[in-house]
Amino acid sequence: MNLILQRAPIGAAIAAALIGGALAGAPAHAAQRTLQLSEDSTHSKPVQAAKATPLAAATMPGRVCETGAQWLRLGFKELKLSGYDSLVLSSSGGDRLVFEGRHWNDRSFTTRALRGECVDIKPYFSQPDSGFQLDRYDYSAVPLNLASVVVAGAGDICDTSGTACKGTSDLIVSINPTAVFTAGDNAYDSGTLSEFNNRYAPTWGRFKALTSPSPGNHEYYTSGASGYFDYFNGVGNQTGPAGDRSKGYYSWDVGDWHFIALNTMTGGTVSTTQINWLKADLAANTKPCTAAYFHHPLLSRGSYSGYSQVKPFWDALYAAKADLVLVGHDHNYQRYAKMNPSQQPAADGIRQVLVGTGGRSFYDIGGSHSLLEASNDSTHGVLKLTLTATGYTGDFVPRAGSSYTDHFTGTCNKNSTPPSSLTLNAVRDVTVKSGGSRVNTAVLYADGSDGGQQLRGLMGWNVSSAAGLNLQSAQLKLQVSDRSTGSYDLYQVTAAWTESNATYSGATLGSKLGSFVPSATGTQYLNLNAAGLQLVKNWANGSVANHGVILMPASGVTDGVDWSSREGASAPQLLLTYTP
Repeated sequence: MNLILQRAPIGAAIAAALIGGALAGAPAHAAQRTLQLSEDSTHSKPVQAAKATPLAAATMPGRVCETGAQWLRLGFKELKLSGYDSLVLSSSGGDRLVFEGRHWNDRSFTTRALRGECVDIKPYFSQPDSGFQLDRYDYSAVPLNLASVVVAGAGDICDTSGTACKGTSDLIVSINPTAVFTAGDNAYDSGTLSEFNNRYAPTWGRFKALTSPSPGNHEYYTSGASGYFDYFNGVGNQTGPAGDRSKGYYSWDVGDWHFIALNTMTGGTVSTTQINWLKADLAANTKPCTAAYFHHPLLSRGSYSGYSQVKPFWDALYAAKADLVLVGHDHNYQRYAKMNPSQQPAADGIRQVLVGTGGRSFYDIGGSHSLLEASNDSTHGVLKLTLTATGYTGDFVPRAGSSYTDHFTGTCNKNSTPPSSLTLNAVRDVTVKSGGSRVNTAVLYADGSDGGQQLRGLMGWNVSSAAGLNLQSAQLKLQVSDRSTGSYDLYQVTAAWTESNATYSGATLGSKLGSFVPSATGTQYLNLNAAGLQLVKNWANGSVANHGVILMPASGVTDGVDWSSREGASAPQLLLTYTP
């Protein structure tokens, strides 16, 4: 492993970017640590500590390399961003990950896989308390598109007899997954510690160390689900593998997937505290694929019709482009097509799989639904998920002696065709001089000291090199920061530019698509006759040719506005709503 530290100027600003050292003024350990489980082919190495000395008036870009690696994941012990500071990871394989905002403050986490042997780490810091600390990196010699990991589980598991849950636990043992989930009602009838010890432990307890559980309503037949938390966390322990016993929700990563265990307790109203936690957790997730699991389904056609109380979960998950929801409660198997939170079919929707077949006696399938793709109410079994960085394969595996199976596949929403709107950040990689060269560290003013620099928004779409988005009509909304004033023009790109240096020549601007004159606190809409407007971004090789749009002030940058540091939520953004 090579860790190369270099220094680059950042004007008169003060930044602290510490790789492997302590953060100045920050706590020694992150408040929340997200567990990372990895593919069998993955190796891990610690990052050697660097001298813990803040760097005044400088950044500290770094490079992490592993010879022969097909991809790397960086483990952050800490990341703290203040103001509009950001951190950019760029890999030698053409992948790029940008951290902006405060989503990761007080968190310890591992990034998604970045392809290539090396990852460059480049901070854009202007605040003295921004900083980061790496503690390790994971890597593999197996190409990312061939790397997979297996997760298995079920809900409604160990009944009084124990025979059926013994059979489903045998399936888990034979599958030998990296991780196991449970979708609630783990030990009947009341989830006491005695029931867990006598019914769950001899069967599903054989792989307790691999299990990340979630509780159901039967766990809460014992006050505070104390038997559940005592079993998984240890008697009296506040926290552990089942999360904080006052919450019962938490998250973890496996491969390039983010899994979220949520707590629906007895099926009543979900607390605002849990919803807010979920939104914050999703905002901090860097993985391309996401699954959530909990007990009560949004939609069911067994003994229950579904629980509208979980719709806030779905609202947050759908907004974050999550892929799978795994539930139980109805004692049967039901697989649904991708849907939105209103239970309507959606190409960018979430697939719900109800797998309440862990061992409890069955509930009949009591009806039909247009989205119900597969169902069975007479077979105990488990769900086996084979996960990659772009999608999933699901298999219902039946208990020995049964024949029902189910097989399905899917592509993760962040890797598929996007919905009919997108937000394009107009600041990242857009600060260029009039001559075309990129300047990321300069402060931009229009008072003659900016060296001819202007803000230009290089817009693109994250699709493969062969794909594209041909807009036939579109509506643009410009969202501006509180310091944004003046007029903005939008042009179509008619010349090539590259991601590696973000060069663009103002002399090759195409036709002007329209103009904005936004207020400092409002938004401006513009209806475009955008037939043939192309938005294409090939992140694989970082090049774009003749596709995209440029946003720039009509008459230079407003005097006194520091555009180079306004890369957060209040930066100028374009929201495109289109008809393909």
